[in-house]
Amino acid sequence: MIQPHLQLAVLRLNDMCVGVQDGMDRFLHTASLEKMPGAEALFAWLGKRGVRTCLLSDYGRRDTMIILDRLGWTVDEEGTVQEVITRQQKHENPIVLAQQNAGIGNPRLSFAAVDTPRLLHLANQAWVHFNLAICNGRSSYNELAVAPHHAMLDSLLQLPNFVLQHLPQPELPAEPRPATGVRRVMPRLQLPRPLSRG
Repeated sequence: MIQPHLQLAVLRLNDMCVGVQDGMDRFLHTASLEKMPGAEALFAWLGKRGVRTCLLSDYGRRDTMIILDRLGWTVDEEGTVQEVITRQQKHENPIVLAQQNAGIGNPRLSFAAVDTPRLLHLANQAWVHFNLAICNGRSSYNELAVAPHHAMLDSLLQLPNFVLQHLPQPELPAEPRPATGVRRVMPRLQLPRPLSRG
């Protein structure tokens, strides 16, 4: 179980989890919606591990709920996701807001997987455990590459493997200590490169 290390995942709804037909933002009842591959499986995977999911939506509450209802995604403690922050771009730092709403006292218990340079900078300021750039949104690879991040992933499909690979492993049953009295040390979190706090 991941929980002692991660309790909150902050993801962007628009473009990253669902695509809305171009030019149809005002007609969400009839617009074609595209669920991004792996989004629902990721929500379920996180939920089974005790990690709450918060989606950041560019739309207002009404339009966001239209999209979620059409996708069959629910928002509650036992739902598809546990929280949605609407009009995320109007908040000073929606990632900090998500941490506060979830009651996360230590920001290192959360991570962000987002697809805009602005949100990568805000996640950096929020001191998340992982700050991941997801490259299947509207921002180009080059735009994301210069924003602060721990790693760049092609899509949400890669997120579970990244999390499992980079979290400390659960402690194994104690082994007898060698005669020298040296204590076995668990491996520390490894990241692909250091994250600047600039």
